[in-house]
Amino acid sequence: MLSSSGGPRERTSGGPLPGMPFNTAATEVRSGIVTTLASWSGLVAQERGVAAPARTVPALARWLVEHLEWLAAHPAAGEFSAELHRWVRAARRVTSSGAVRRVPLGTCVEPGCGGTLVARTGGPSAGAAEIRCDADAGHRWAEYEWAQLRGRMTPPGTGGTRRTHWVSPQDVSRIWRVSLGSVYRLASENAWGRRRVGGRSHYDEADVRRTLSARMAGRSAAVTDVAAGTRG
Repeated sequence: MLSSSGGPRERTSGGPLPGMPFNTAATEVRSGIVTTLASWSGLVAQERGVAAPARTVPALARWLVEHLEWLAAHPAAGEFSAELHRWVRAARRVTSSGAVRRVPLGTCVEPGCGGTLVARTGGPSAGAAEIRCDADAGHRWAEYEWAQLRGRMTPPGTGGTRRTHWVSPQDVSRIWRVSLGSVYRLASENAWGRRRVGGRSHYDEADVRRTLSARMAGRSAAVTDVAAGTRG
């Protein structure tokens, strides 16, 4: 699928970059599957004190099957199963058609802009949703920035004290595009605020955003450094 268009896509100009896969949705899902399997393998390896397998889908899958009985008894077994199921569905969406939904949300929050914010979701690249302004292409927010955008869209005078928003591990994984195994590890390492909601752990959204925003900034800086080195 990497070299084919496969499924619906938005109209773009100029065509794909030379040497790049045309089907970016397939590329994203493939990368997500590898990252997810590697993250859970890392969790098993760390807690069981064994060496992790090679970072390929066949090696990771075989290795996880070997430890499946242990995983089934782990407190995160349900999340492990649900995350794998989510990637199976994502892979199936890549190979089938699906409509891209655009949902108007209200007036753009940028000063002096009269455009409308529109959420783009669905389609074969589900999971890569974003909010864009229909008047200025530079006004756009990825999923992990939606919490901050929501704060900017809150009408003034609705209260000066911070209200804690609690998010599930699944929401953190989906919005920030990190595996559930990494979510649990980061929550422990960074002492995220936590409470039980409906019998399940939820985390303080502000703590989550503080940690993962720093990670995203670090990744962006690394990419910039690599690009600069390549140009040099």
